[in-house]
Amino acid sequence: MIPCRLSLTNFMCYRQATVDFSGIHVACLAGENGAGKSALLDAITWALWGKSRAKRDDELIRLGEDEMEV
Repeated sequence: MIPCRLSLTNFMCYRQATVDFSGIHVACLAGENGAGKSALLDAITWALWGKSRAKRDDELIRLGEDEMEV
């Protein structure tokens, strides 16, 4: 399966974000510590397989929010 787009709402450190994968064949995630690189990978694995590094799904919800969407 090749993802086309990823939309996040209140997922971990992301309040609202959309990543468009169209036309991308190779990608590199780079950034400062705490910038959300691992959270982005967690969102992809959670969307595809329902799994992440969090022990419980409610740990994926952004602090101060009640729900999230991927």
